[in-house]
Amino acid sequence: MTDQDPTQRFESPPTQPSPPPPPSSQGAAAPPPALTPVATLPVSGSMASRPGGSRLKWLVALVVTILVAGTAVGATVLLTGDSGAADVLAWTPSDSVAYAELRLDLPGSQEAELAKVLSAFPGFDDQAAFPTKLNEALDELVHKATNGKQGYQADILPWFSGQLAVSVGPLPASADTASARALLLAGAKDASKATNWAAGILQQSGATTATQTYSGVTITTVTPPADSSAAGVDATGAYAIVGPVLALGDLASVKAAIDTGGTSGLATNDQFKTASATISGDRLGFVYVDLAAISKGVTSLSSGMGTTLQLPAAFQDLSAPWAVAALRAQDGAFVIDTRQPHVDKAGTATASESTLPSVLPQNTIALIEGHDLGAGLERLKTLAASEPTLADGVKQIDDALAIVGGFQAAVGWMGEAGVAVMPSGDSVTGGILIAPTDRAGAERLLTQLRGFLTLAGGGSGITVKDETYGDATITTVDLGNLGNLMPGQATGGALDGLGSGLGDVKIAYAVTDEAVVLAADPAFVKAVIDARNGPSLATNDRFSTALGKADKSNASLAWLDVAAIRSLIEGQIPAADRTDYEANVKPYLAPLDSVLGTSAPGSDVDRGTFILSVAGR
Repeated sequence: MTDQDPTQRFESPPTQPSPPPPPSSQGAAAPPPALTPVATLPVSGSMASRPGGSRLKWLVALVVTILVAGTAVGATVLLTGDSGAADVLAWTPSDSVAYAELRLDLPGSQEAELAKVLSAFPGFDDQAAFPTKLNEALDELVHKATNGKQGYQADILPWFSGQLAVSVGPLPASADTASARALLLAGAKDASKATNWAAGILQQSGATTATQTYSGVTITTVTPPADSSAAGVDATGAYAIVGPVLALGDLASVKAAIDTGGTSGLATNDQFKTASATISGDRLGFVYVDLAAISKGVTSLSSGMGTTLQLPAAFQDLSAPWAVAALRAQDGAFVIDTRQPHVDKAGTATASESTLPSVLPQNTIALIEGHDLGAGLERLKTLAASEPTLADGVKQIDDALAIVGGFQAAVGWMGEAGVAVMPSGDSVTGGILIAPTDRAGAERLLTQLRGFLTLAGGGSGITVKDETYGDATITTVDLGNLGNLMPGQATGGALDGLGSGLGDVKIAYAVTDEAVVLAADPAFVKAVIDARNGPSLATNDRFSTALGKADKSNASLAWLDVAAIRSLIEGQIPAADRTDYEANVKPYLAPLDSVLGTSAPGSDVDRGTFILSVAGR
């Protein structure tokens, strides 16, 4: 933890001239932004035109920074950096199967790093005014969330230390809600004020309370009001001050927090210690998930409900026992690191520099790709064949593929493979790319499939034609109107009309040394052929800069050009909404540049890195 008192960072600047305070970003720590939450932002014209409309812009900026960042791992963020473990971690029950912590106290380097990232957003460039503007935004959020009954600075900041965590206890063995375990932990720098705040919230809600003593700690139990949605739920809510933490949750979880005594919590759990040690450095947050315990709990819960949710035996040991993720601000970007134990049974894709970006157009807006597709499919088939309940299905697949030389002939040539999307006028187009480890094998398979389709032509309406393009041949297979092939189309039966919306379906493909390309649009195939010897995604400065912050040698890669996607969406905004969008939303979306992620296997631990880049940073 940092020694700096978080309250000082929220004070308004003095009226007399003084040296600018250090950059601050209290309360804005969150993972990288996503586009969808913006649609829910309160940016109506009537609100934006009020005298206090500038506060709304700060609210939009904060929501974009926090909520947009809050999706991608999906996840909530948390935990401690090298500058010290969080107080809330010490009081988290050791049997928690999931834990998420947000560090609003910004440990170590994170205050300066986060300020650098947020300076790209309107209003955050003036570091001297940053704490004041952020206070206004937080007040706005709290006021709106509580219908004006609460304020951040007046009601929360006086007791809150800036640390917030959520934990989930062992999954229940039945659907009984009373056995569910969940706990919210908030750092409390003033126990009395924290207790009064919680009591005031409950009084406003109309809930009734009672107190009991457990191990010398006063616990307040809560019964929701009779007219609330929680009324009748068979669970007892509770809260208590445990050390420097306000614990809120079900009664069993609050008692479990008290039982830790601040010395035997999750931080002492051997698996958690191993997992958390795989990521070091200051960070804004961290997430831990006990995957093995959750899997076991789901199986037990399903059995208790009279059903069986369990993978076949051959696939039960493919998942890692745990996973962690940490968020940090670094070099003008948000970075999420993930770690999980390497599972030998799942196999290992080769870590190497991705080749597909070098054959994709420079303006590619999305790419998801992984290495060793053929080898992975063969491993999957071997596992499935060893499972008695799946063996017959595997044999049927083998028999069907015998016509093209068998399963190995069908997939053995497949190396790195991915799906890519690029702009096409006001819309997008895309396709599948596979880097062949054996070009001859790929051509042999496609030639055989082409022959079958040619033979199936005639009455079926299928046609095949070739086109020479540069040094490659593009083959286009026109399957005609697939709706005509659907049951009921010719007979007027019960399924009549089922395929009426399918229309003409075409598949274009080409084989080169670098890639086998398949797409519905021949223009995509041509763009890939052109990119091999011209500007490509690999030469895109924004892509290469982001990749330089991740793992150049990887087993999988994902790219999302957020700026380009925003431009495409802007072209679809109705004219009536454009002025409001340009004034109140676009300025806070424009700094979001791109997302790039990689994963790389290790002998003991597999790692992932995801970069949310901010324009100009």
